[in-house]
Amino acid sequence: MIKKYLRKPHYSWLVLAALCGLAFANRACGVNILTVFFLPMAEEFDWNRTQISGAASIGALIGAGASILMGRLSDYMGPRIILGIGALIVTFSMIALSQMTMIIVFYIFYGAARVSDQGLIQTVSPSTLTKWFSGNSGRAVSIYFGFMALGGVLLPLLTHLAIMDFGWRSGWLLLASVMFFIGFVPTVLLVGSPGKGEDNTGNTKSESENVPTEFSLSQTLNSKDYWFIAIAVFVTGILTAGIGLHIVPFLVGQGLSPEIAVSTVSIRFLSSSIGGFVAGFLIDRYGPRPTVIGALAIRIISIGLLIFADTFFEAIFTGALDGFSDGAQSTAVVLLLVSYFGKSNVGGIYGVTRAFKVAGFSAGPIIAAIWFDLSGSYSAVLWAFFLLAILSVILISSTRRIKV
Repeated sequence: MIKKYLRKPHYSWLVLAALCGLAFANRACGVNILTVFFLPMAEEFDWNRTQISGAASIGALIGAGASILMGRLSDYMGPRIILGIGALIVTFSMIALSQMTMIIVFYIFYGAARVSDQGLIQTVSPSTLTKWFSGNSGRAVSIYFGFMALGGVLLPLLTHLAIMDFGWRSGWLLLASVMFFIGFVPTVLLVGSPGKGEDNTGNTKSESENVPTEFSLSQTLNSKDYWFIAIAVFVTGILTAGIGLHIVPFLVGQGLSPEIAVSTVSIRFLSSSIGGFVAGFLIDRYGPRPTVIGALAIRIISIGLLIFADTFFEAIFTGALDGFSDGAQSTAVVLLLVSYFGKSNVGGIYGVTRAFKVAGFSAGPIIAAIWFDLSGSYSAVLWAFFLLAILSVILISSTRRIKV
């Protein structure tokens, strides 16, 4: 393979570059991309938004189950095959979506892309990075999540332009091309598992790498500290998706224009990238646990301000805080797991944790929607989310490293 022709101390950065390309391209499966296709597909096929959204929810739920298996498999067989298959599934699904004429075809192939997104690519990539980097791991993971956020900003714009000029089918083909050339090709050429001495030994170890013991998956699942982390991750998944999907109608209901409401979504992705990048430096200096707690505390503030937001500045500011918190937390959680339970089985451990997060993604929008339908207001559910954010801080603050 290519890596034997390169100096080993630097190869980890090529792995990072390949995974960043994959993370960027993988935003093709995000709901913010699907939103761009809503109107043109609904107009051509007379589909309603519930029908279109259903494929995303079903795919994410199946992906949550797949993440448990794929994370475990990556510990034994390495990441290249799993990530390569995931990238190909997304590529061929996007091509198939460009040719579809029936709702069942949309469900099959968009659902497959979402399973690959949640169950394969987003599960295996972060845990792979933690195995390649002995030092600067916080920085490496933050760069990865930064490119993921960048894809969330740029790909919807590029797709929208393609749809405006050439139609919605060309939008899916564009996304297929991006995944194949930026995601699949670098991944199969560069990404593998490190052997002894192949991590980034040129860096000193950070607090996140000071691991007292390597835990097996079963030992981890028998630890109350893991369950505190898993429940906190589930809760933050509820908050991220519950607020994210309903933020526009909430702000419009507060008297703001749709344009201002939508702009908060873009601000959220941009600040998420910044939050992830800043978190990387904080993790390497202070460790992942204080970073996670700080990120969750920022989310408490953002939700508290959002409840009363009714001006342009307040909407943008709360969106920036929420995005920064989400980006910082996403970066820190995987390294928190490594610092508590070690690297050897981090793929399986992160896979289970990812399943909790995806379950929260699925539950959050439903909780907010039902609450609004029953009460006619988002106020009560936002206060409930505020209390859940406080609970997540308490849970992470209650965890401690343990030995077996």
